[in-house]
Amino acid sequence: MSSVTVCIIDDEFRARRRIAELLSQEDGYEVVGEADNGADAVELIDRVKPDLIFLDIRMPGLSGFQVLQEAQHKPAVIFVTAYDEHAVQAFDVHAVDYLLKPFPDGRFREALERVGEKRGVAEPDVLERLEMMIRDSRESMLERIPVRRGFEFDMVPVASVDCFTIADGLVFLVQGKRRVVVDHTLRELEERLDPSMFMRVHRNSLVNVNRIIRVVPWGRGRIALHFTEGEPVHVGRDRTQAV
Repeated sequence: MSSVTVCIIDDEFRARRRIAELLSQEDGYEVVGEADNGADAVELIDRVKPDLIFLDIRMPGLSGFQVLQEAQHKPAVIFVTAYDEHAVQAFDVHAVDYLLKPFPDGRFREALERVGEKRGVAEPDVLERLEMMIRDSRESMLERIPVRRGFEFDMVPVASVDCFTIADGLVFLVQGKRRVVVDHTLRELEERLDPSMFMRVHRNSLVNVNRIIRVVPWGRGRIALHFTEGEPVHVGRDRTQAV
């Protein structure tokens, strides 16, 4: 029996590596391509024509559901998403499975078994419901964030923020030379900020791409992002290509 050909599409390098490693432990699967953004994913799918794809929902450029709409080839799909588990369950269908980040190894194997039994592509109504889910999610995105000042709070528009960074175990909002602590984890901010505006460029940094004014080489293929004021943010090696 020939191997099931697989493409892994996710803008996080570590996520792609983990899926590839888990697949290497299973018999009958061959990874034939990877992509870290929607546009490259469409080209890859139509060129390689894989049997199965692992597909992230939020990515630079096209989202996961837009990739499925654009691609001519229609493989089986396992969505990989950080959406709330209950929201994911609401879109549970026979033809498509979902892996909620972070997922255990056993859940991964369960998804493979399910797709093996019912190989197919997301039906149009599934794509419409996914689009609705993402649209509703965007409507609930943070537009302002409270910053404590004494006994008061300033409501800071997120569009005016350069980045959020972690230092000494605290998360700081950075606006130029201003740095203030916020009561959110970086993971919470990443999930609640508009992904078309904010991008995770390092495990300790979430950057407003609209505030970047200069991209500077920083040795060994890495880069640093500069803003109008304040310190630059260095991009993690696994995020350089996506940036």
